[in-house]
Amino acid sequence: MKDSNLMKKILFLIFLTIIVSCKVDNYENASEYKYTIDSLKIELSKSNKEINLLKNEIKIKSEARKKSNIEYNNESFDSFFWEFMTDSSFQIQRIKFPLEYITWTDDIGGEIDTIEINKNEWKHDYFYFNTANERTQIYDNFELSLKKTNERLIHWYGIESGGDSKYFFIGEKGKWYLVKKEQLGD
Repeated sequence: MKDSNLMKKILFLIFLTIIVSCKVDNYENASEYKYTIDSLKIELSKSNKEINLLKNEIKIKSEARKKSNIEYNNESFDSFFWEFMTDSSFQIQRIKFPLEYITWTDDIGGEIDTIEINKNEWKHDYFYFNTANERTQIYDNFELSLKKTNERLIHWYGIESGGDSKYFFIGEKGKWYLVKKEQLGD
């Protein structure tokens, strides 16, 4: 009988040890699970933020694409520019005064200065109309890349003379206007 009671006590202790160890093991697992769940929540939160950033970036690019597809109802730039070169009174009408003018302060390569030219100070500019040594490139925006915009940039540069001038035009209410001039050549 003693053996039976002893055996029962030993079995009870083994059973108790197993239960306690299972509870400790479950507690440790619960802690690990909690840590894992918290880590997953953090990663999910980061992923959601990244997804929202990407959605916003796509939205911004989509809006920019829509904006770039806007049809500008300006007059033909080529026709406008021919008249702008050849007709001094038309030229005066199509400049937004005071005109921003960027050029060297004193010596070429020195300080650059931005001044304003008023209407009464403007002298008719023939551009490349009566010269053969200069070349002109017309761009459809100020970044010098090809895309639909409401901007034109005429870049005039002298091959032998070293001239370098840029004329910035903006379309406004269907008409082109000169809004800035930059002259940084020799």
